[in-house]
Amino acid sequence: MKSFSLSRNQLKLLAILAMVVDHTAWGFVEFMSPLGQAMHIFGRLTLPIMCFFIAEGYRHTSNLSKYIERMVTFAIISVLPFYLFFHEEYYFRQNIIFDLTLALLALCISDCKKIPALFRILGVVALLVVSALIGGWVIMPIIYVFVFYYKDTFKKKAFWFTFYTIVMEICLIILISLNQIYHFSKYNWTITERLYLLGFVLALIPLYFYNGQKGQCIISPRFDRYFFYVFYPLHFMVLYIIKWAQTATSQDVYIWAHVLALAVGIALFVYALRQPASRSQVGVCLFMISGVFYIFGFLMEITTPMVPGVFNATKLQYFAEIFVLISITYCIQELTHTKITGAIYAVEGIISVFTLYCLFTYEKNHLFYQGITINTTAGSFPRMEIIGYGPVFYLFVVYSLAVCILCIGIGVHSAISGGSLQKKRLRYLLLGMVSMWFSYLIKPLNLTNGYEIPALFIPFTAFFIVVALARYNYLDSISLNFSNAISKGQEGILIVDRNHKVLYANEFMHKLVGNFSRFEDAYHIPEIKEIFESAQHQLERNGHTYEIRIEPLIEQGHHTGDILWMIDLTKHYEAYNQVKKESTHDSLSGLHNRKWFEESVKACFNKNIDGAFLMIDLDHFKQVNDTYGHKIGDLAIKITARTIRECMTDIKDTTLYAGRLGGDEFCIFIEKEKDKEVLGAFATHMLNTFEEHLKENGYGGITSLSMGIALLDAASVPLSEKSFDEVYEKADEALYQAKKDGRKTYHFS
Repeated sequence: MKSFSLSRNQLKLLAILAMVVDHTAWGFVEFMSPLGQAMHIFGRLTLPIMCFFIAEGYRHTSNLSKYIERMVTFAIISVLPFYLFFHEEYYFRQNIIFDLTLALLALCISDCKKIPALFRILGVVALLVVSALIGGWVIMPIIYVFVFYYKDTFKKKAFWFTFYTIVMEICLIILISLNQIYHFSKYNWTITERLYLLGFVLALIPLYFYNGQKGQCIISPRFDRYFFYVFYPLHFMVLYIIKWAQTATSQDVYIWAHVLALAVGIALFVYALRQPASRSQVGVCLFMISGVFYIFGFLMEITTPMVPGVFNATKLQYFAEIFVLISITYCIQELTHTKITGAIYAVEGIISVFTLYCLFTYEKNHLFYQGITINTTAGSFPRMEIIGYGPVFYLFVVYSLAVCILCIGIGVHSAISGGSLQKKRLRYLLLGMVSMWFSYLIKPLNLTNGYEIPALFIPFTAFFIVVALARYNYLDSISLNFSNAISKGQEGILIVDRNHKVLYANEFMHKLVGNFSRFEDAYHIPEIKEIFESAQHQLERNGHTYEIRIEPLIEQGHHTGDILWMIDLTKHYEAYNQVKKESTHDSLSGLHNRKWFEESVKACFNKNIDGAFLMIDLDHFKQVNDTYGHKIGDLAIKITARTIRECMTDIKDTTLYAGRLGGDEFCIFIEKEKDKEVLGAFATHMLNTFEEHLKENGYGGITSLSMGIALLDAASVPLSEKSFDEVYEKADEALYQAKKDGRKTYHFS
């Protein structure tokens, strides 16, 4: 075991850091300078580490098709940011995610045994050709992925990785030398410029310390899964903006900031549109459309030099802002499940229509503006200058503030009266409300140097509201209840992939088998491993009985994992056992009933098992009921049953069957016992014990037991030929004789 190790997340973060350092050097540091060379050599860590995890991802992914889809999607998304930053350097060649996607596809084809060998070879060759023609890293990602996947030890991986890297460097040196003579390539490299590519080999050092573990999540498993894919194009955009900002004017930055805000708003609208249909989604989408129109109107305003154009842009902004306020009210209502009366919406509608009317006709009535003009000297842009505000403008400001206070009040009330879900929603909704007004709060501080920035904060508000929709929008809380049922219910649920890595486990499963983390090997949990390997169907734990069910997860004919259900059936078994007991037992005495006793004795007869058949009866039982009442009669029945159970333990090395046949009549069958002395002692013990228990309860002498004993000998008569009724009658005759003999005694037939 290595004293120092690196997890998958740590290695990926190292690769991302190396990538950022490398690309920063490409954009801002002289290539052949010592600093530039050091940054580029450090940057060579990225490709090998990513190729290593393409091989690992293919080996461990639970859904290969989604893995490929994710790679292809982000390869396409990264094309534009990649070219914006590298356009003069790479021309038509593609980004690293494109290279890794080719490598993943080549590995899929190579490893698919269903495809004939010739077609596999042709498929891989075709991908190598594509990589050679338009790949950013020609051929090498495919070779590296194959090395990391097919070589079984790290020593072999390191050897072949180094070998192919050196071969690549030699081939490149030859091509550079030939290009200097024949000029067949646009890349006029020198040999010394390309020696830094040997830095690929340095990646073997951190890979040697890989411990095979995922490591601690950065934020969440979902965030970790998409972090690199999103970060890759995003960091290109940031670096490009930094390069562009070095030469751009403040006006350019201001305009492009609003263009970016508009793009973000549209993207959030599309995302909200793809959420499950609900009334909350309608409200959020309405807000998004209104916000997008507001940003667009502001963009029109700062790029229009004429008064009519600026005024039209202002009208578009107010039109959008009115719908922003109405839609935010509707969003709050639906996301907090609070009923807002129609009167409030009616007031909003009336104020909105009146505001727009006054704005559109301000020249006639001067209710919204006293007048407007263009001030071309008051800043970087021609700006609309207000020559006095009218009363309706101030009414609209008060109305806007009232809507925000109303929404905050509804949110707070919902959080106080609701559960954790409402509190989580409120957190995002309040952040959205603060974002919407933040630009107006910082305006008096003059931090923006005169620039108006309210439109830039609309995407922040939209983001928080869309998150509230996506994460906590449960129409009538149906999804929440489902989630709670899964998480809080009395069923353990565990989902593992085909490599038995934990994908999901609810709280109850953790209670049953202990704590473990997502993506942990389920076979490292002893109880889980035993369940999967033994395929057992029941588990006893803490006095509970759990049914175990393992169901395979099949996608497109492929086994992608398993779902383990552990269902608490304790109450069902208890109910079943109770029903079963009631069907075979007498409810008053607790002994078996006539049906069970008769079937048990018949089974002994069929097996030719002989013994003694005892019939027991309470003396003067009717008189007990008449004199002392049925409650005391029931007590006498219970004492008889208790006596039978206690005395049955005196007979050793044999099996006894006892039952209440009805009323005050009881029977016992003792297998293979025919010794009259033993049976007489047993009967006498029962008579005395019964009398003692009566005295203990204060009713000594009110009744007694009489017994008739029929002996069965399998040697003389085959018992299979005897019926239960025959034996019953013989014991009954003996009981009758015992009663004639004075009761409180026994008699053999």
